[in-house]
Amino acid sequence: MTVLSERIKKTAAAEPTGCYHACMIVMRVTFSLIMLLMFSLPAQAADDAMAPPDATSSPATTAEQPDVIEKAPNMRDEMKAPDKDTAVDIRSYQRKDGATVTEYGQRGHVFKIKVQPAGGLPAYYLYRDPTGNFVRRLPGGATGITPPSWILKEF
Repeated sequence: MTVLSERIKKTAAAEPTGCYHACMIVMRVTFSLIMLLMFSLPAQAADDAMAPPDATSSPATTAEQPDVIEKAPNMRDEMKAPDKDTAVDIRSYQRKDGATVTEYGQRGHVFKIKVQPAGGLPAYYLYRDPTGNFVRRLPGGATGITPPSWILKEF
């Protein structure tokens, strides 16, 4: 045996901290290599990306684009009386909760209802549905707030 190997054995047996320092050095090197690989992978992935398509080619029609684009409703046309020749009867009253209800009628039939809550935006109910139901319209022309819903699982 050489003098060097005997010294290493004595040092390792006598000083347990020497092994600790060696392990820490190995862990630092390993950690540095892992971090280097982690940060170099996105750069390599960017090199593998496809080139953008030519701007001169015409885009194909996809399923994402609807064939018919729905126009925004014209609130002036919807809010006016059905017939311009006859007078419109307007009845307004206030409910117990503070909301003001205004009914617009013609020849005894109500064609529009405006509900103005105390301190809130008005809601309009229009008689445009042939089944006899009122269609609700908000001030911006929207029919209402519909939260997104998805089917997660069917039984």
